[in-house]
Amino acid sequence: MIGRAVVTALLLGATPCVADESPVPGVLQQFALSGSWAIDCARPASADNEYSIYAVSSTGDATLTYARGEPYRDVTYAIRTARLVAEQRLALQVLRLPEKIPVELVLRKDGDSIQVWSSHTPDGRMLVIDGVIIGNGAPSPRFKHCSK
Repeated sequence: MIGRAVVTALLLGATPCVADESPVPGVLQQFALSGSWAIDCARPASADNEYSIYAVSSTGDATLTYARGEPYRDVTYAIRTARLVAEQRLALQVLRLPEKIPVELVLRKDGDSIQVWSSHTPDGRMLVIDGVIIGNGAPSPRFKHCSK
């Protein structure tokens, strides 16, 4: 009898965690992230004017694509989870396609721009910290919203 009560209490305690999980498309919409973002929306994608495109398919699958124009290949990630972690901050778990390389990142929204604020691999290797790219020490680019 006590065992059933403990199991019931544990299950009831776990229920809000499941209920609080939001589908990715809804979180992206809440954060107003869908559409094209660029360093400079008036210019085409290029090595120094990267675009980030957040899209949701008719089946509800969400993607993030980085486009730099020719001769570069687009880099696409499947967005697996999305959750608001603070006002103006969104945490994403993504998988780079087709390799399925996992990456976790936090986007920071500042007015009409977004920036990768932090990013790391599951083994803890940091890629971006506080908006600074670890590999070169440069600030992570700020992207302006071009279209929905």
